[in-house]
Amino acid sequence: MSSMSNNPPQDERGLEIKSGIYAVPKDLEVGFRFAIKNLLSYILAMLGIVLVTAGLVIIILFFVFIPLIFIVGIPVFVDLVVAFAVQVDALSGILLLSMLLIIFTPILGPFFIAFGAAYGMAREIVENEGTTAEGAFTWYRKKALSLVGGGMIHFIISIAPFLIAIISILLPPLNLPSEENLAIILPLGVFWILLTNGMLSLTFPGIIDGLSAQKAARRSVRLCCKSPGRVLGAWIFFVALIGLPLLLATDYQPLQWIHIIPTQYMDTYIAGIVLLTIFFIFPVISIVFTRIYMILSAQDENLYHYGEIGQPPDISGAD
Repeated sequence: MSSMSNNPPQDERGLEIKSGIYAVPKDLEVGFRFAIKNLLSYILAMLGIVLVTAGLVIIILFFVFIPLIFIVGIPVFVDLVVAFAVQVDALSGILLLSMLLIIFTPILGPFFIAFGAAYGMAREIVENEGTTAEGAFTWYRKKALSLVGGGMIHFIISIAPFLIAIISILLPPLNLPSEENLAIILPLGVFWILLTNGMLSLTFPGIIDGLSAQKAARRSVRLCCKSPGRVLGAWIFFVALIGLPLLLATDYQPLQWIHIIPTQYMDTYIAGIVLLTIFFIFPVISIVFTRIYMILSAQDENLYHYGEIGQPPDISGAD
């Protein structure tokens, strides 16, 4: 099989096609344009996916908590919940959030599947410039286990430092971190989460491409290292696009100076951000990173020399 050249191709006018961070504006333009063009399909698909995901979460909770209640009884179960609440009440916000995420890890699977199913739609859009709402459920069914695996890789790598911190402070004697320690831990933790998830941002497109979760994660890191400006540049853009509006609603004391949303409008504001993110920004994200994955993996013939699964994707409709 002949491999594609790593040299930048030429378009019909003889101009060099931009690569690296200089290609991000084009990636974003394609993502927003295709998301708007297929907005109705995405809205219908995301509505269906949200309902199915909610149903699966309820089923999982039913099989986890109902047997526990029958075994120990309602009074004991309530006592356990209260005791747990008292124990974690002393923890700082970031450690409490990390602990809750660990405890509720079993219910994250449906969300990972829903997250990945949208990338299946994005693959159809990038290849054919169109998709249908039904297509999301096809990917939901076909790639469920792999998508859960990819999501767990993201999750475990992201919270690994916090998991270590939780285990260390919960071992006797209990030593809660000081404010000075948190001032260091929190920024480093946020940086770790942003960096690792940025490097793994091509995992779900890789799973849709036919790779296992582990190989898709490995390829994502490889492609990110090959073109960090393009991958991390797009990632930082979306982090800022979602994060900055959320900061306007924060009640975190050091950020009070940017809290400009009136309290009476806060619930409406946050609901609007959530709906906009689910039904528009997230589709754009899936299209952008699918496009980046397809182009970078097609340009890097070493992926195939090293025996990874999958053939170079067809990117005829990528530009």
